[in-house]
Amino acid sequence: MWRIPLSDLNYDEQEQQAVAEVLQSCWLTMGPRTEQFEAAMAAYLGVKHAIAVANCTCALELAYEAAIEARGGERRRIIVPDITFVATANAAIAAGGIPELLDVEGWDHPMLNRALTESVLDRLDGQTAVLAIVHYAGFDANSVEFRRLSNDHGIILIEDAAHATGGKTAAGRALGTTGDIGCFSFFSNKNLATGEGGLVVTNSDDFAARIRLARSHGMTTLTYDRHRDRRIGYDVVRAGHNYRCTEITAALGLVQLAKLDAANARRRELYRLYCDNLKGCDGVRVLYGQDSEAVGKSACHILPLLCRDKALRDKVREALTTAGIQSSHHYPALHSFTFYRDYLEKKIGASLPEDPEQGSGLPVRAVGSVAPGWPNAANFAARQITLPLYPALTNSAVSEICDIVILAAG
Repeated sequence: MWRIPLSDLNYDEQEQQAVAEVLQSCWLTMGPRTEQFEAAMAAYLGVKHAIAVANCTCALELAYEAAIEARGGERRRIIVPDITFVATANAAIAAGGIPELLDVEGWDHPMLNRALTESVLDRLDGQTAVLAIVHYAGFDANSVEFRRLSNDHGIILIEDAAHATGGKTAAGRALGTTGDIGCFSFFSNKNLATGEGGLVVTNSDDFAARIRLARSHGMTTLTYDRHRDRRIGYDVVRAGHNYRCTEITAALGLVQLAKLDAANARRRELYRLYCDNLKGCDGVRVLYGQDSEAVGKSACHILPLLCRDKALRDKVREALTTAGIQSSHHYPALHSFTFYRDYLEKKIGASLPEDPEQGSGLPVRAVGSVAPGWPNAANFAARQITLPLYPALTNSAVSEICDIVILAAG
């Protein structure tokens, strides 16, 4: 066990009571609590439709699938940043799309590169169905600019808001709601945590209808509908999935939603404390630590620390481990994984370098129809380490962690 873990649940007797009430009700899947949770999340985020699902990977797959169907159902390209959790790209393949991994803005800015994205969209000329942006660490991934870009090119904008529940744009709009569809995660380490669980949000009646139908086998009525309304029978009008939400997930989500704003406020306090403690330390910086306004709008899901090089990153991580403090890495670049290396090598007809953390070695240029080369993503991945961040983390623990980082960097 870690003396200071990377994350921890913001749970108390309220979550225990919520689960007990579900068990006492003897209704466990997609019932009244799911409907209540969906309505509460729609109101909180300011959207027309919120659809609870089994997890965020399911949410992404349903979103991509609906987008591809809306563009005629042909296998289409889906643009994904090279720095993200692998689900963002895996779900594209599962939905029948072709993921295009594009580089990020810079070694200290892990959001999708806008200029590169526009260049690739111009070359693909209508072959792209989806542009997926990722609100890394809970910070806005330039959603307004990408909304304009997607409108200009007639493609669908999907926001991977797995890190961003409770985060906002500079104008105060909830992250995950600027695009056509937003996808949220409620995994155990997330700001709103239910163990597993996810959400798809949209203001489109058409997308909502497609996603609700695909969520449960394409069935026209569900088990709870037949139970509550005394309906008999159902039809299946399309192929679908079993991506349903449980009543336990929804019950936990309702309690967690009530705690979310206060918990996020504490995350921001801790984020700023890390920034203050480390601002004079040569060789490290907290991601966006100099941008107080961005931190104030962020969900501050994780605390990404950027080191001057890979060697220092590894040294800091070793020092933390020795002290019993858990750290992590968000994320290896997608192009560094075995599956995606093989996928890309077949696609571009060239071998990738042996050590992806030293840079891709490929120029950002057209090879076929894509722009390979991920130097910024490789550089970011080589420098990044994730430090503990959760509402119950104490100020003294942050000070201790920072002291260890400063000593290792000295």
